[in-house]
Amino acid sequence: MWGQPDGLDTNIWYGGTEQFGQQSIFDVAKSYGMNTAVIGGSDYPTGHITDGNVDQITLGKNINGVPTQWVTEVENFITAHASNPNGFLIYMPITEAEGRSVESTSPDDASSQGLYQQASSWDDQAFGLLQTWLQQNNYAGNTAVSITSDEAQNDHTSFDNFYGLGSTGQGTTRHVPFVLSGPGIVSGQTYGTTMGIDDMSTNYMYSIGLPAPVDSRGHVISSFFTSGGAPTPTPTATNTATPSPTATNTPSPTATATNTPTPSPTVTSTATATPTSTSTSTPTAPPGSNLVQNSSFEASSSAWVNGGAAPPRRSTTQAHSGSYSLKLGYSSAQQGDSTAYQLVSIPSGTKTASLTFFYSPASNDSSTYAWQEADVVNSGGTIIKQLFRNSTNDQTWIQMSFDLSSYAGQTIGIQFLDHENANGGAYYNYMYVDDVSLNVH
Repeated sequence: MWGQPDGLDTNIWYGGTEQFGQQSIFDVAKSYGMNTAVIGGSDYPTGHITDGNVDQITLGKNINGVPTQWVTEVENFITAHASNPNGFLIYMPITEAEGRSVESTSPDDASSQGLYQQASSWDDQAFGLLQTWLQQNNYAGNTAVSITSDEAQNDHTSFDNFYGLGSTGQGTTRHVPFVLSGPGIVSGQTYGTTMGIDDMSTNYMYSIGLPAPVDSRGHVISSFFTSGGAPTPTPTATNTATPSPTATNTPSPTATATNTPTPSPTVTSTATATPTSTSTSTPTAPPGSNLVQNSSFEASSSAWVNGGAAPPRRSTTQAHSGSYSLKLGYSSAQQGDSTAYQLVSIPSGTKTASLTFFYSPASNDSSTYAWQEADVVNSGGTIIKQLFRNSTNDQTWIQMSFDLSSYAGQTIGIQFLDHENANGGAYYNYMYVDDVSLNVH
């Protein structure tokens, strides 16, 4: 998944009624058998979205609050096409004009920063909900979702861009930072170097292993990717009927406004676990048992190795069961990682290895600078698989489940990581973790 950290404008429409003379990313995705959709709000007349290779277009009134309605629509769309092995490409223009019918703010306008950051905070929460759902339902590996807070419009100001009455006109001079996350993506990077909109489309396609749009002028930003080359899939001819939009009546809650001023975009290094000591034991249990020691953090135990610039600690403030949980991250002034991991040995011949845990996240910062994460690490603490990464302010217990049977016969670490770069501001990002289990059969 990728999105802009501050709700800046973007354009991924190179076909249809646009004038760039290039294929749209939807044309490319459909040529490889993917299902495609545009789901979200619209503060610009929708007639410009005419690409015949979009299976579903569901656009509605801008939402003033967390746009959970659009998350539900995306979940319905993917569920309706779950049998497609080629995956999904979905564009989500979400909060956009802060609930207004016409855009009246811009990230370039200093007087609008508060409203724009409020919208970005709402969108971060929606992003977290959708990302969790994709991970829990095993769609994260074949789904590309582009989320933008502002889909661009002609409001006849100097801030118009891709549909052009403003000074930037048709995207030729607009330069924006963006963030990617997902399988094969380096965690925590923001690209803020001068770039054009073609770079976005190119990296978007590259991230899911598809060739960049024909005649694209963009370039692949290699620092985003954990491997040097993306696989080139074999085109699959498909005749996908255009589904009718699924009716949903999901109310959109009104979120409390959070003032999260946007720091200047900076490239942040990959969050890499650095263990402070070696775990004293690597539990191996008979089939059917929980391999995780001190799984509810009720005891002060060396089974969990804590580290980072803000080492986690046991807490009685929140507990899913018992009296204790583990709090990763600080409530203020955190600068860096807070990590905890435990090594376990999954027996050879294991057929199922189910990791489950509960976590309760809290944050008032942007996903560019703060996130909650769970990983599989090796015995040296190096991340070998990112299980999830969110930046949400749910403040309620959420259950996560993952299949780790592919690690049968190996010793691995289960790691939880919280990251925050407060940079001296009044920002926080933390999570409580409890009831961690790895049951093998």
